[in-house]
Amino acid sequence: MTRFPFVDIAVNLTDPMFRGIYRGIQKHQDDFLDIVERAVQTGVKKFMITGGSLQDSKDALNLAKTNDMFYSTVGCHPTCCGEFEKNNPDLYLTELLNLAENNKGKVVAIGECGLDFDRLQFCPKDTQLKYFEKQFELSEQTKLPMFLHCRNSHTEFLDLMKKNRDRCVGGVVHSFDGTKEAAAALIDMDLYIGINGCQILEIMAAVRDDDPLELANTLYNNTIKVFFKDM
Repeated sequence: MTRFPFVDIAVNLTDPMFRGIYRGIQKHQDDFLDIVERAVQTGVKKFMITGGSLQDSKDALNLAKTNDMFYSTVGCHPTCCGEFEKNNPDLYLTELLNLAENNKGKVVAIGECGLDFDRLQFCPKDTQLKYFEKQFELSEQTKLPMFLHCRNSHTEFLDLMKKNRDRCVGGVVHSFDGTKEAAAALIDMDLYIGINGCQILEIMAAVRDDDPLELANTLYNNTIKVFFKDM
């Protein structure tokens, strides 16, 4: 057992890989429960299952209902924002809103939403910009924090956040890959950033000259404050 508590805020447990299925082919036995148990043994206390589209958000919520440690997000990933226009955009947004509003307690954030200009082959820039801004309505209506995505799009992302910051109660920009200046701008807006990478806790603690346990507890408590403060 680890001495550090964790909340996994971006676990894609709806992916068939967690059932041993790769590209539609069963490659190994379903080991979903073993994966979850290993995470628990490592110190994970809560799992936030990411919703990346309307259907994915429904699947994430259904999975979240199977375990008291599981929670989910509701939203549309930037690479999936074309789905708004393949359907009725207003109806698509309303269905996302109803899914989040009617399942508070299990749905703890709006997202994953934001901008991703590294993968414009999946969704053009203008569509991403339009429907990222639309999703602030979900946070505004539900009073849920936002689970945010920003890749190679920091100028436009910051512009939209500044314009709409008062419409959301807070949030985290996960797997942050921007500059020190971009990080400072987000923090100045009272947002959190998540940093990906191996052994990141030990590296951050060494750079800051902090005790790893104290830093781990701070990170854990910050996550609880953003997503689970009323629980």
